[in-house]
Amino acid sequence: MQIITIIMKNVTIKYENTTVLDNVSWTMRSGENWIILGPNGCGKTTLLNLITGDNPQAYANEIYLFGQRRGSGESIWDIKRRTGMISSELQIRFRKPITAFEVVLSGFFDSVGLYRDYTSEQKETAEQWVEILGVADKSDRVFNQLSYGEQRMQLLARSMVKVPRILILDEPCQGLDRTNRQRILDAIEVVGHQSKTNIIYVTHYPHEIPACMTRMLLFEEQHDGGYAVTQRNL
Repeated sequence: MQIITIIMKNVTIKYENTTVLDNVSWTMRSGENWIILGPNGCGKTTLLNLITGDNPQAYANEIYLFGQRRGSGESIWDIKRRTGMISSELQIRFRKPITAFEVVLSGFFDSVGLYRDYTSEQKETAEQWVEILGVADKSDRVFNQLSYGEQRMQLLARSMVKVPRILILDEPCQGLDRTNRQRILDAIEVVGHQSKTNIIYVTHYPHEIPACMTRMLLFEEQHDGGYAVTQRNL
């Protein structure tokens, strides 16, 4: 039986005279991996922010996450506990000189930095994920001294240690060279095939779609300058 993870009904987001999302309806079920494809400025990041709790207009719309309507008493930590996230914005927030493995462990606490003690079970889980993703050899290195692509791989391990219901990848290949881009795409395939986590992958590059993706939410520009949102199977 498929569990409905996200429901958005006729969602509209406006800022003064600018409409960013116009009457968008979308349902994501367990077992589905979604690609969100569209040009820069079409509203992809706004859509993500409605999920992660970073947009206050979520409460003015009919949005359900993990079976509960947004604004009905859930906390931001309830959402974070069941979601993993990778983005360029998150990556640059890790500025203190801590090891890559400490960054991975911080995923258990949704913190930027490691400020709490971790259990032996959490350490073992983190070790398993850096092994699965092939980045264990960088665990003792200072995170900020790794290359941009190596940091991105550690953040993927950080997102997966808590086994999230949803993994949100916001332009995960942005700024990467061809080699590191392929490493990220290969790692996403591992997550897609070896875990129960469902993926939301945001990009504006059609050639960058991992094979494990099953559905697409496509933003297409219209003659009036707005965007139509359609859904399709992959």
